[in-house]
Formats: sequence, C-alpha cells, structure tokens
Amino acid sequence: MEKGRFFDRQYEAMAGEEAGALDHPLYRYLLPYAATRVGVATALLAGRLFQDVLDLGCGQGQLLASASASFARYTGLDISEYQLAAVPEDLRARTDVTLRQADLDAPLPFGAAAFDLCVSLSTIEYVRDPMAFVGEAARVLRPGGTLLLHTMNLAFLPRRVQLLVGRLPTFNAAVGWQGGVLHQFTFPTLRRLVSDAGFEIEQERCAGLVPRLRMWWPNALASDILLLARRSGVSPAPSPAHA
Repeated sequence: MEKGRFFDRQYEAMAGEEAGALDHPLYRYLLPYAATRVGVATALLAGRLFQDVLDLGCGQGQLLASASASFARYTGLDISEYQLAAVPEDLRARTDVTLRQADLDAPLPFGAAAFDLCVSLSTIEYVRDPMAFVGEAARVLRPGGTLLLHTMNLAFLPRRVQLLVGRLPTFNAAVGWQGGVLHQFTFPTLRRLVSDAGFEIEQERCAGLVPRLRMWWPNALASDILLLARRSGVSPAPSPAHA
C-alpha cells in the first residue's frame, strides 16, 4: 500500500537517529532524564491483566516488550512493513502475539466488542479522520473496555513560540510535509474527541522531563498527551462494514 511505503521511508530515514523523533536534536541529551511515552503508558496499565489487547500503530513492538505482563493476548496493527519487520523475533514467535499490516484509515478488521484494551501511541495524528479512528476503537472495545491514547500537544509553550514567529511545529524530523502529521491536538480538544465517542476519561498524563510538574498546567507545559479512558457500559452497534 502506498501510504505504507511513505511511512517505511520515514522510519528508514530515521533509523539509528534517536533525535529524529524529537522537536529539536538537542533534546537527545535530555532523554536519559525523561519519562518516555511507552514508560508512562506501561505505568498506567500496571497491576491489571487485559485478556485481549489491540495496539493501533504498534511500531516495533515497544509497548508489547514493556507491558507484556499486563497482556494475555495481543494484536498489533501497523501500516509500515519496515516497522513490523523490526519487531524482535522473541516477541514475533510468541503464540499469544499477532502482528498484521493494516491501514488504520479503514474500518478495523474485527467484530464489535472483541477487545478489552485498545492502545494507540503516536498514531491518531497521522490518520485522515480522527473521529472515525476513535469511533472504531469504541466499536471493537467491550462495554467497560479501556482506551489508552497518546498524541503530541500543539499548545506546548515552545510550539506556541514557533507559531508566534511564523513557523509550523513539525513534531519530528521525518520526511514529508510536517513529517506526515495530518492533525494536531490539545488537551481540551482530545478530551472532547474521546468523550464524544462514548468514553469516560479516568486519567491524564504526559511524558518528558518532570512529568508530574508538567501536569500542573498540562495544556502549556506538557509536550504530549496520554489519556486513559473507559468505554461506556452500552455496547456500540456494529458499523455496516462489520455487520
């Protein structure tokens, strides 16, 4: 698929360049002191066991490697063959792990209420229709199921300064216009998107340096957004594509 090849080129260009996924290359020197999105996500899921897990935009299996103690059965979808091929062999060989290439702009290839956890880290900003994306997550989750959603925060103060001087925040150094990012979010707008899809937000977090301090004023101090939410108790009706 053509979109998959675009993202393959992005990841190939950034391979071995840790700063390629950062707003500024100088941030690489702060990484040892920062909480990562995978680390924060793992902490949010710790202490619970989810029977059926769907990871939308699973990349190279970083979350699976970090949080596997919380997963009984795991399905990871990603559009990039390059990323899927880079999942460590020990994870690929597990019988409780399924990895598939999929275009997340299309309806998910699962029936309603198939999972009790849906995770998506740094993916929603790349899909054409975020409302449909979150709606599909709601459809495949069981009533009371959990959604863990991550994206970047456009309202982060350094990005406000970039806009003030006429620059578009790019979020990463990947190839393509704005690194392929199609949509940008803030805490209030992501809350509304998730709430409108029938979720109740339970926790909000961010990654980066001193994340607890950043949450004092997240809309300006947090560079990214992690929302943990629970699906309402009413099971969503199947869409025509899955009826």
